Amino acid sequence: MMQRSRQGKMRVGEWMNCPAGFSFSLHSLMIALILAISQPAVAQEIAIEFKADSSHIVIGDYLNVKLTARVPNELTVVMPPVANTVGNMELLNASEIDTAVSSGYKTFTQTYTLSAYDSGTYRAGPQKIIFKDNSGTADTVFSDSILISVTTLPVDTAKAFKAIKAPIDVPYTLNEFLPYIIGGIILLAIIAAVAYYVRRRKNQKPKVIQRPKPKDPPHVWARRELKKLEDEKLWQKDESKMYYSRLTDILRMYLEYRYGWFALESTTEKIGEDIERYGMSEDAKKNLLLILNEGDLVKFAKHVPMPDLNVRVMERAYSFIELTEQKEVVQEVK
Repeated sequence: MMQRSRQGKMRVGEWMNCPAGFSFSLHSLMIALILAISQPAVAQEIAIEFKADSSHIVIGDYLNVKLTARVPNELTVVMPPVANTVGNMELLNASEIDTAVSSGYKTFTQTYTLSAYDSGTYRAGPQKIIFKDNSGTADTVFSDSILISVTTLPVDTAKAFKAIKAPIDVPYTLNEFLPYIIGGIILLAIIAAVAYYVRRRKNQKPKVIQRPKPKDPPHVWARRELKKLEDEKLWQKDESKMYYSRLTDILRMYLEYRYGWFALESTTEKIGEDIERYGMSEDAKKNLLLILNEGDLVKFAKHVPMPDLNVRVMERAYSFIELTEQKEVVQEVK
């Protein structure tokens, strides 16, 4: 070693005077050393195995191919992404990547399930694996390719061709129809229930709530209630809204007692539409609708009526009672 070291220090002039054969050998040795130094050492520590469980399948069948990568712990490994094909074979499934660590090495394993749908020779792989060292430098390693022979089913050409068999006639069972039978029964039950409910609602008469009638005739009761309202002097106390609410309610209750007309639940507009049914005079209809409309303005539109209007609506109310009260028929005795 020492002798080689001293020889390695020969001067340029001496090297130029060396024999041609020796000069060529030294030059080749230097190139080999440079290539050896530049080659990453870690690449020699990576082991890639790509192995199939068979090299022959029948068309439409499948085989499993296992990819194994064994690398030092300090390397980061990126396994091949899952695609539709591996080489030129169809990929049916790719397992999860299994990782194992032992003795300073990491082992990554993934199994591919492959198939082909035509006869011929197929190639599985190569698969590309990327790894990075601690400095972030990336490099790529490729696995081997595997040749797979795909053949069709053997056909005996000596025999005559046979016609395609018709589908086998399998008798139906009750279990096959049971879900449809149950569904039909439930649907019929729902239709029957809905029809019964609609018919019952149609034939059911609306409930009429009968309010207790006063013992006195309607016009006597109405005049008494109007007199009570006058004596309370509500509009004089700036309670015009209460005054008109009480006044219109008295008239609506009078219509119920006098004509059997449920006007307490009706709007002024509805009363105006139905009023022709009850044979009132024009003056009576005019008085009633003027009072109800004025009451709506005060109750809902915050209208403030003048004092003389408050007096007039009360007068119209008395007039309406007088025009519509039921007259007693006195029969003359002959």
